[in-house]
Amino acid sequence: MYLNEDRARGFMEEHKIDALVASTPENVTYVAGTWGWSNKVYVYSVHMFAVFPRDSGTSPALIVPGQEVTYVSMQQSWVKDLYTFGGRSALIQPPGAAAQTPEEETFLGLYNNDARREKSPGAALALALRERGLDKGRIALDQERIMPNVRAQIEEALPGAELIDASDLFRLIRMVKTPDELEAMRAAAALNEKACIAASEAVTDGAVELEVASVFAAEVGRGGGKWQWFHLCSGRRSVAIFPPTDKKIAKGEMWKFDAGLHLGNYQADTGWGGVVGEPTKEQLDLWKATEEGFEAGLAEVKAGALGSTIYKAMLEASKGAGFPEHNGNFAGHAIGLEQREVPYVLTSPFPQNSEYLPPSSDFPLETGTTLCIENPMQIFGMGGTQIEKTVVVTETGYEFVYPQERKLWVVS
Repeated sequence: MYLNEDRARGFMEEHKIDALVASTPENVTYVAGTWGWSNKVYVYSVHMFAVFPRDSGTSPALIVPGQEVTYVSMQQSWVKDLYTFGGRSALIQPPGAAAQTPEEETFLGLYNNDARREKSPGAALALALRERGLDKGRIALDQERIMPNVRAQIEEALPGAELIDASDLFRLIRMVKTPDELEAMRAAAALNEKACIAASEAVTDGAVELEVASVFAAEVGRGGGKWQWFHLCSGRRSVAIFPPTDKKIAKGEMWKFDAGLHLGNYQADTGWGGVVGEPTKEQLDLWKATEEGFEAGLAEVKAGALGSTIYKAMLEASKGAGFPEHNGNFAGHAIGLEQREVPYVLTSPFPQNSEYLPPSSDFPLETGTTLCIENPMQIFGMGGTQIEKTVVVTETGYEFVYPQERKLWVVS
């Protein structure tokens, strides 16, 4: 189960919340353990909700749009109380035809259960809350994906409820990962690593950046993932994360990339770099400084550490390795169901204006937080390098989410 029930109920008790209502694809996955397609594609028109009550004796609920009935049926969520809304899709049910698999049972149950079908998403959510005696409760809404018209439906159907905006509360709860979440993140990181290695092996003297990028995309697709970006750039373009173009990679040039994907809604993010041909002293020096800065930042990771401490160590070591003008502005970010989670960026402190998050971005890391530690370095006119790995914070240090060897990738 992805959901950390004890952590969720602890924060719900602290804030006197009777039920959490997830609405984003990420938070629906977190609560219900399912991933969909339509709530990612039809961002402003398809709503899906997962309800998690504070009372452990009250069952959770999943409100399923018509487009997601098949995906929910296939995945068999641990949440068994299902509701839906709107019209039915085309389906002929011959007399006597019966379900033969759990997938078909869930599919027909959602299709035929008029008692749990409403006209609108807001009405269906309200029905689920009323049937749990929560229609007069304090309801924490994941407001960032609830359109104004649907918010109005909820308010109209639940006049006695106190509805509060709580997307940041979901992020705070999700900061500490469960074992099932870490397993999902390992799978995503493994696929990203495999695709990045395949792309790096496609780099040769004369290779076209876009063709190399297509190797990454194809490998991600074969693994069932969805690629989100593949910033590949070479030569003078490798001084930042430029997108790939029809430029040919030439001998003597540095090249680097930053790559992100999601698998079952869990994210992966990584990057590294290399040289075509024998590296020059300047190129090797830049890579050595990148390594030293990365290792110095990584050495600071443990429960209770501050993001600013990790950042300062990385920055000072990178500069001290012979590049005093280096001006990196962060040392990475948290990752999970979103590419940037709480704490969003490991850098100098900045204020946070949220009822649920600490007032400063610089707060102690907790055991179970997952971080992408990264150190890009670049010199205008020459090129750049990057190292990025994903770790989970432990009491005394860290563990790698997935094995990730990082060396200057030299193409002969």
